[in-house]
Amino acid sequence: MISVTAALAVVVAAAVAFSVLVLDREPRPADVASASSSSLLVVTWGPSLCKVEPSNSGCRSGHVGSLGETFILHGLWPQPSTEQYCDVPKRTPDRSRTPVSLPPALQTDLKAIMSDSAIMTTHEWYAHGTCSGVAPPDYFGIAATLADQAGTVLDPIFEQAAGQQVSSRAVRRAFDARFGAGAGKRVGLTCRNASGAGSIMYEVQISLPPVVDLHRDAPTLGDALAKGPTVPPGCGQARVP
Repeated sequence: MISVTAALAVVVAAAVAFSVLVLDREPRPADVASASSSSLLVVTWGPSLCKVEPSNSGCRSGHVGSLGETFILHGLWPQPSTEQYCDVPKRTPDRSRTPVSLPPALQTDLKAIMSDSAIMTTHEWYAHGTCSGVAPPDYFGIAATLADQAGTVLDPIFEQAAGQQVSSRAVRRAFDARFGAGAGKRVGLTCRNASGAGSIMYEVQISLPPVVDLHRDAPTLGDALAKGPTVPPGCGQARVP
């Protein structure tokens, strides 16, 4: 006869297994692809991240600083913003979720372009990737490739403006010059307040088609921008740390 304690242990084990195998499962693309109308590629100016969030693990470890003055990948977010945590529980702590399995080469690429890829890949996949309609390697591969292309435009602007003001108009013009008229209308800037530094330029959000379409078409950033919806310019002007 099974004791009450043993029976409870069986129930708990079954609940944990259900959470891992069912709740944190990889979504079926057909279930989520049609819900997303577009996506946002979000990149953060590394020096700004460590000004605004000095407790960030990538800032505390010195990893973000070692990357130099450059933009780092925050994420690729299906839109509208309600497209989050598809088919997985929202309130589960990231540390309790099943780690995302990615090819070694992609892990290396992400480490070089994220603040703390070990932490960020888990969070970004469950919060946003589960709504993308593609598998984790495709999702992060697309994000890394497009973020790298965006950096070739953004990094020079912010490097030259370090310690000075930069405007959303200047950034949008740079995208028009590189990718054609109208590309800049798909770019918005975010400013944040940093202790002792006031308002600083923080992130750039780039409007693109749904992630599943990026996967299907394998476009360059220029091709993707042409198919993304226009977005507001965001904050008009702020200092670059």
